[in-house]
Amino acid sequence: MRVGGDKSFRLKRPKFSLIFGILYFLAAAGLTAYFFVPKQADASSDERLFMPSIGLIARVTDIERDGNTLKAPDYIAGAYHATNHKTVLIGHSSTIFNNLHNVKIKDTFTFDQKTYTVVKTEILEKAMIDMGEIVAETDENTIILMTCYGEPLGGQDFSHRFIVTAKEV
Repeated sequence: MRVGGDKSFRLKRPKFSLIFGILYFLAAAGLTAYFFVPKQADASSDERLFMPSIGLIARVTDIERDGNTLKAPDYIAGAYHATNHKTVLIGHSSTIFNNLHNVKIKDTFTFDQKTYTVVKTEILEKAMIDMGEIVAETDENTIILMTCYGEPLGGQDFSHRFIVTAKEV
């Protein structure tokens, strides 16, 4: 028996730990992408909003106005059909409209197979928004896109709103 020889002690590393680590990473990345990245869609899906300038293809569900409030769905956009010529689309800036602030004047997009051109973008304090004006009738088919912007106020609320106005071409 040799004492203090040149043999070193090595622990065998189980192969499953490497495989488990890879599977864990893939599951975490997949869940993150599923819940936090706008979904891609094909032409046969119920996706209704296509904004190529910001890489958005979004599912939209119809919503109802509750007094002076429109409540945004968690991971998709909500459409409130204010009048015959105006629709308001809302969504969270942390999910579906996370790149909306990158929209520029003259960008085009489609909603319900109609093409719109952005004519105005603005940032307004939440307290200064007149929902009556936002939902008021217009002579032209108009889309208003709105999402949170500015400083967090707690929960999912922010100090300002980023508002995009677009007219049908």
